[in-house]
Amino acid sequence: MKTKLILLALISTLNPQLSTVFAQGSLTPPGAPAATMKSLAQIEPRTPVDATHTPGSSGASFIINQPGSYYLTTNLVGVSSKDGIEILTNNVTLDLNGFTLSGVSGSWDGINIPNAQTNIVVRNGTISGWGGGGDGVDGESSWSFNQVFEHLNISTCGYGMFFYGAAVVRDCNCENNATHGIVIFGGGIISGCTANNNGATGIDMANGMVLGCFAINNSQNGILVAPGTVSGCFVQNNKYSGIYVDEPNSTVIANTCIGNNTGNFSTHAGICINDSNNRVEDNHVTGSGHGGIQVNGSYVNNVIIKNSVSGNGANNYVVPAGNDVGPVGVAATATSPWANISH
Repeated sequence: MKTKLILLALISTLNPQLSTVFAQGSLTPPGAPAATMKSLAQIEPRTPVDATHTPGSSGASFIINQPGSYYLTTNLVGVSSKDGIEILTNNVTLDLNGFTLSGVSGSWDGINIPNAQTNIVVRNGTISGWGGGGDGVDGESSWSFNQVFEHLNISTCGYGMFFYGAAVVRDCNCENNATHGIVIFGGGIISGCTANNNGATGIDMANGMVLGCFAINNSQNGILVAPGTVSGCFVQNNKYSGIYVDEPNSTVIANTCIGNNTGNFSTHAGICINDSNNRVEDNHVTGSGHGGIQVNGSYVNNVIIKNSVSGNGANNYVVPAGNDVGPVGVAATATSPWANISH
């Protein structure tokens, strides 16, 4: 009996606590239901290039005039007497998104950057057929800086790519254009690019570097620098010189030049130096019309070492007095670490 009374007392003591534990909370919603899915702007924060978002003008089909990130959603076709896309502001990234920007008869530039714009990136697509007095990409101002162009295929335009200002061009293919493939006047870097079958020079660089590029079957020089560095490039079957140096203080290092100067001009060669105070080192040159490695005129103080040249006989090395040339010999007997091989 005493035990039952103790149990009843314990149950009466716990019951209020159990009631509190199992009490129901408020059933009133805390507020209106909120959206749980992402908005379109969150999924794709970039701006499409189209008539609604980037309307054009009398001179361009589409105009980008606000900083931001833009992208193509389809192939675009140009209009006669207009540029395709005109960029009129700084801080723009344009992703062609794998699509093609096609010109038509009489159209101007595929992409035009007419003013002194900075921080411009264009990538990932094809630009073709802007040959009616226009270029694939045209940077018209010498005061444009921080421009990057990558992973572009450009063909059948006037110039493939032309920049008066500074630019970085990498992993682009510029082929079958009416004049030059890639031109940069304001300095920069061209790397990993192909410039083949163009109507003038494949790659023309002033105040910059050309690294690991291909230049084949162009109607003038394969690669021209004025001044600049050319390194690790493969240059073949160009009508003028494979590599042409047209300013002092340039370096031409570790390139392969095969069968250039197909026009057999006396002022061109596999590697042709057309100024003083340049360095030509560790290149392989074969079968180059008039001369293998050549210094034009009376230019002096060029350093020419550790090269191998064949196919031009006595003209493997055409170098006037006043230049610093490693001893020329055949590989079997050459002992100098600076020797130029001739065979």
